[in-house]
Amino acid sequence: MPKRCWNPAIIHWRIHSHLSRVQEPRSDIFRVMSSLLKHYGWPVSPYSAKTRAYLQFKRIPFSQVYPSLWYLRFRIQKAVGAAIMPTVRLNNGTWLQDSSHIIDELEALHPNPSIHPSGAKQKLFSYLIELHGDEWLPMVALHYRWHLKENKAFALKEFKRYGLPWSPYFLSTPLVLPIAKKMQSYLPALGVTDKTIPALEHFTQTLLNNLDNHFQQHRYLFGDRPSIGDFALFGPIWAHLYRDPGSTFLFNKVPQVKEWMERLLDPSPFEGNYLPEDQVPETLFPILRCIFRDQIPWIQTLRTAINQWCEANPQAKRVPRSLGFAEFSIGNATERRKLITFVQWKAQRAWASYENSTSEEKVEVDQFLLRLGLPNPFIDSFENPLVRHNFKPFLANAAR
Repeated sequence: MPKRCWNPAIIHWRIHSHLSRVQEPRSDIFRVMSSLLKHYGWPVSPYSAKTRAYLQFKRIPFSQVYPSLWYLRFRIQKAVGAAIMPTVRLNNGTWLQDSSHIIDELEALHPNPSIHPSGAKQKLFSYLIELHGDEWLPMVALHYRWHLKENKAFALKEFKRYGLPWSPYFLSTPLVLPIAKKMQSYLPALGVTDKTIPALEHFTQTLLNNLDNHFQQHRYLFGDRPSIGDFALFGPIWAHLYRDPGSTFLFNKVPQVKEWMERLLDPSPFEGNYLPEDQVPETLFPILRCIFRDQIPWIQTLRTAINQWCEANPQAKRVPRSLGFAEFSIGNATERRKLITFVQWKAQRAWASYENSTSEEKVEVDQFLLRLGLPNPFIDSFENPLVRHNFKPFLANAAR
């Protein structure tokens, strides 16, 4: 095969016939010649959908790149330490990895319009919903993708289409199967078992119903402008649940969720503002209560495990990628899932939002949580916080 065939294909998003129900993200406004960056990711990647939606809303010129398996293995892995999506390469040669870090860096370069509400409650809960989309919804996304035959077949086809665009179809199957098996191996690690699947499916439909009810009254989570929480929820909901043909039925009775996705796929250049006076709509209360019921206790379990490990290893500069398994709950189901330590870095973003608030703002948050009958986990900071350096998490106390 000629050498030029291994170059990554830099192409614009287009409407695919099998996705006519919600169009692919537009990129005609993002001219390659004027691009500020290259965005590497496949449509099947939820975190790539998150960052791409952010780029489109911010009107940041970018080139969409579908990296081949070769490019992932020999270029992206060399640059960021793993064959992973999404990644971003700025025109100055700087590489960015991890959807939250990518958005943080680009938000610093392009602060207006901000995707972070100025109000303490809205900002805090936006970060908390980002944590929910990034670290809780993968259970749902991977369940529907790999336990439904139609979705599994679709995912394999997409892996071949984007990872091996020049390979004959019959030759590409054995090359993408290891990727599929690796993704499926995450299911028990996330606690997705026969024991939790009924609760996960109930959780999914309840979340979509709650979002549909909310979007009947509001364009986005906190008003007329999307926040980091919108982009994080959009990633797995669109890239896994809606785009995969076997789970599209979940959206039959939630038309407002589909309209919300349409807005994020093709955002207006003149989006509005967040709700005034730091309002948190009552239509979000059921979603917040679910987060506090199930995910917050898991974060506290993880924090305790990291603290115990650090106490036993006081000279360590890094914590292991995982610390075994621990019990968690979703709805009325209880199971065990792996303690992935990087999740704490994601959680620290919400906690930092509270810690950086003024005394008056903290009182408002405290009273709001009390009104909802929810505990305030943010008053206890992380004893062993993590920081990212060269794309890897380190213990902040050891890095000083």
